[in-house]
Amino acid sequence: MDAAWTTALGAVQGLTEFLPISSSGHLAAATLAAPCLGLDQADTAPPMLLGVLLHAATLAAVLVYFRRAAWEAIRGLGRSVAALARGKLGEAIESDDGARLAVAICAGTIPTAAIGLALERPTTGVSESPLALGLCFLACAAVLAATRWWPGGARRLDWRAALVIGLVQGIAVLPGVSRSGATIAAGLALGLPREEAVRYSFLLSVPAIAGAALLELDASAIAGGGGGAALGAGCAAAFAVGLASLALLRRIVRGGRLWLFAPYVAAVGVVLLFAA
Repeated sequence: MDAAWTTALGAVQGLTEFLPISSSGHLAAATLAAPCLGLDQADTAPPMLLGVLLHAATLAAVLVYFRRAAWEAIRGLGRSVAALARGKLGEAIESDDGARLAVAICAGTIPTAAIGLALERPTTGVSESPLALGLCFLACAAVLAATRWWPGGARRLDWRAALVIGLVQGIAVLPGVSRSGATIAAGLALGLPREEAVRYSFLLSVPAIAGAALLELDASAIAGGGGGAALGAGCAAAFAVGLASLALLRRIVRGGRLWLFAPYVAAVGVVLLFAA
């Protein structure tokens, strides 16, 4: 592998993983377009290990950017487990913000895992169909556009809201549906404050991204990983661009302008429909 190529892939990963434009959808669209450009998918697809490491780099970007909240959730998880053993989990959630956040992440991860596994086969079908992929992009665009009328509110994050957002995150495994866009939009629709919607969306992504990376990793991936310098360049690019993308998206959501991504996502969907 060439370091320039892996750097470019890392930058694309860091950009599309966090901005609400669907990284998996763009990858599927690029794969569908490869034959039209005279390219072989085998020549353009990144090695599996690189894909796993790029996901790990963006995961690291989330943990660094939201390090205070992540540490609060980790400490809160220990306290919530101790409270559960004493039969006082409810009290801990009410009085301990860290425990409440940890429980919310756990609650949201359950439907994400269940729905994600259930949609594993449909996901493959969507990736291979320009029509289905285009419709998913258009559905995502509609959700993003709707956030213009979903300003958020003052609702406190609880396990009920976490379950709904986790369900939405599970559906967002479909290529063309942005995970970040869908979960932030769900938080705003449920009345969470904008800052809370962004923070919870990305903290909830940590177990999802980690789980997906672990499922992709196997011995053959490690054996075909490529050169260390090229892998390092790709990871560094994904991490740096990921941090910048997180800061940009957070600022956009704070200003109530998440809907600005809708026209671009819709345009991608329309192009795919015409290509079907």
